Amino acid sequence: CIENIPMHMCTEPLLTRHFTEAYPELEVYDVKIAYDVAMLTQIYEEMQDVESGLEYSIRKREKHDKVLMMYPRCASRFCQCFCSPCSTKVNVEEYYREKLEELQAEFLKQREVSLHSPLGLAFVTFTSVNSAKQVFDDHKKTFLLGFSDSQPLSSLSASMKSDKWKVWFAPPPRDIYWEHLSDKRNWLFLKIIVSNLTLFLVTFFLTTPEYLVSQFDTILIAIFGPDADFQNSTASSWVQDFLPTVMLWSFTALLPLLVSYSDRWLGRWTRSEENHSVMRKTFWYLLFMVIVLPTFGFTTGMAYFNFLFMNNNSTDSYKWECIFLPDSGAFFVNYVITAALIGSALELIRFPEMFWYVIQLCFSRSEAETPAIQRAVTYEFRFGEQYARMLLIFAMTMMYSLSCPLITPFGLLYFILKHLVDRHNLAFVYAPSKINKKVHASAINFVIMSVGLLQFFMVTFSILRSGNLAIMTNRTKYALVLFVITINIFTAQIWSSFCRRLSPIKYEDVLYMESGDDEHLQPYLPVVLKEAEQDLIHPKPENQRRISNESGGPDDYGTFSNDLVTID
Repeated sequence: CIENIPMHMCTEPLLTRHFTEAYPELEVYDVKIAYDVAMLTQIYEEMQDVESGLEYSIRKREKHDKVLMMYPRCASRFCQCFCSPCSTKVNVEEYYREKLEELQAEFLKQREVSLHSPLGLAFVTFTSVNSAKQVFDDHKKTFLLGFSDSQPLSSLSASMKSDKWKVWFAPPPRDIYWEHLSDKRNWLFLKIIVSNLTLFLVTFFLTTPEYLVSQFDTILIAIFGPDADFQNSTASSWVQDFLPTVMLWSFTALLPLLVSYSDRWLGRWTRSEENHSVMRKTFWYLLFMVIVLPTFGFTTGMAYFNFLFMNNNSTDSYKWECIFLPDSGAFFVNYVITAALIGSALELIRFPEMFWYVIQLCFSRSEAETPAIQRAVTYEFRFGEQYARMLLIFAMTMMYSLSCPLITPFGLLYFILKHLVDRHNLAFVYAPSKINKKVHASAINFVIMSVGLLQFFMVTFSILRSGNLAIMTNRTKYALVLFVITINIFTAQIWSSFCRRLSPIKYEDVLYMESGDDEHLQPYLPVVLKEAEQDLIHPKPENQRRISNESGGPDDYGTFSNDLVTID
């Protein structure tokens, strides 16, 4: 992928000519220009919804000889009594047919506008990966030396300003958010600062799950009054015992959504980059909010801030001997049990998706919009959030497996249930998602870090229980040696690529194409410029189009299941 191409030079023939002259020994497979398709994508999605409604009404008429009627108003499907005084019923098939013709005309106009709005961005595909790496190395910019002096030039290099290009390896076409490519990257750094600062203020000064549970008694008193007896009343005691556990898991499940939405607000260009960023930020947030701060007795980050800077004149000292008491792991055991039993069950039930589905049904106009509603509630599997939560449980189980051994079997139960639930959701519920190898590499680093935290907690536990730092017991020495070994392994894993760059030995990267990985040879065009163009120029007959949609495709509900919309 090449950025910063001048707009007047950003055409496929000129780019092909440049690379043919600059690299005569390399064969260019394809060159595609990126266009502003944000508005075009919205029209295309609306056109898909209208087309699915038209096909539904046609199938209904052909199979049951029933003509669907509706009021063309929002939420008229279940509120017809409010729409009848001010509106008249229309034929659903005729309405969607007219609407589809309007959208197709609007789509063609917007398509011409998009094709005349290049973004100065191009995707150049070569016949081999090593050819692409050669071009990448020639345009690589270092911090001190800038671009390489041996960069091949052509007769168009001066006009194209190839010395200002930003070149990087493009992901597969399905991994790209084509509608986000038009977002200006000049404000990206400022958006990152605002997003992370807002997230820091919320996570640091707001609360942790343990703090929320500790305030549950105050909430019950405010609701039922100060005279309520929660100990003798069976219903009240059940509420007091059961709801904190549910609130504990719900709070830690909802707050990562704030992390993910703050990252999606940035407008990432690729799905894999977005999943990777969400995974890292969510894991670090959960690690500090659920494990680190509650371990040291700080229910909020603000409490830790007050202990460090606002308690200098006090004679009170932190009671380090209160850490790792036999009953201090009850919070974490309770969390793992909740995540394993209640959390896995809620992930199968999927209350948020059901709630959103009901809202979409209430605001629909007729039953012909059912396929569009199912497509609207079919999400990609959010690897970033799920990966972070799973790694959090792994880190928690590892860190407290010695000081609180009871957590280990429940951690194993969580991973077994999590595997079964995710396998079901990946196969039958969520749409396929895209991740890259960096996500798995970060997961490996977090796993090694969890082992390092286990060794650190073991050293701290041994020192605190010995009571004298000057006289180290054999257990403390053994734990310290293991901690140093783990730190060395973790450092070697993290900084291996950086140390290779400092080495006087030059390492050659061996690139190869994975078996069956031919997505990079596909044309780098958004769906709205590929499939929609074919459907508009060479439209299929209605019966053939319905057969192709019923046989599966990108609108399927889940990875392996076909369309669930049936005509009874």
